[in-house]
Amino acid sequence: MEIDTLEAIQAGGTTQWIRIRGADALNPVLLLIQQGPGLPMINEARRFGHLLGLEQAFTVVYWDQRGCGRSLRGRQDRAGISVERMAADTVSLLELLRDRFGAKTYVAGFSFGGTVGAAAAARRPDLVATLVAVGMDIDGAAAGTAAYDFALAAARQRGSRRATRQLQAIGPPPHLTSRQFATRVRWAANFGGVTTGETYGSLARGLLASLVRSPDYSAGDVFRTVRGISATQAALLPELAAMDLARTLPRLEVPVVMVQGRHDQVAPGGAAQRYASSLQAPGKRLVWFENSAHTPHLEEPGKFRDLLIAVRASQLAGITKA
Repeated sequence: MEIDTLEAIQAGGTTQWIRIRGADALNPVLLLIQQGPGLPMINEARRFGHLLGLEQAFTVVYWDQRGCGRSLRGRQDRAGISVERMAADTVSLLELLRDRFGAKTYVAGFSFGGTVGAAAAARRPDLVATLVAVGMDIDGAAAGTAAYDFALAAARQRGSRRATRQLQAIGPPPHLTSRQFATRVRWAANFGGVTTGETYGSLARGLLASLVRSPDYSAGDVFRTVRGISATQAALLPELAAMDLARTLPRLEVPVVMVQGRHDQVAPGGAAQRYASSLQAPGKRLVWFENSAHTPHLEEPGKFRDLLIAVRASQLAGITKA
């Protein structure tokens, strides 16, 4: 890697951390915004490098946002967390990247990260080359209902009394506590609605292993990251439940590629289809990943990498229509 640095930045009055990796400093910059809320990104550098190899085509920025990972080292780092504040943090980072590298940044956001990326692009389209939104959180009410109904139906079909009992105990959405949210996600994941072939337990173990193995996290960082996930989620759940991007972000002044897994049960395809149809943008495209659920970039990594390379090569010209 010609570039491989771990850096602290200032955003919104807090210290946050990024790792920048790239084989060629002349490549365009790609900012990765993690799903969650509350999940870190820097720990994914090793896995993403192995699966996707994006550093050969982009200068890739892995970012632990406010409220997660290394960026949880101070008490104030989760204070007042909101979608608006996270979007402002994103703008601050995009300004830093523009000043350093001299060009607009490609932004790939996963799930909630796609929502944050869209909010930042709406504020400062001059900083964003293209937004690639993967399994983006679009309609909070629809997402909650789809995930809950899927999990409860699967539990009954499979005769899982434990799952049925726990899901009935939390009742239908909205789920505004971290316990309710975790219960819904746990069973949606266990029945294949988050990542095909994975369970909630295997995903949690993978997260912990990636943190422990990463040279970028101390033991204290690992502890704070794991403990902080539920607290950050709890702070943002009311906003997630009320989210309606068709109403709040009907237009974006940047090209948009929406990536959607056909088997996604936590960010429903119907909401993605409706938003893709109504969104006004200079270029837009909805790309279906037929063998994926909520994490197409991990379930079909080759196809996702090829898509990003195509976006880089064309900047949407000739492959998308508004």
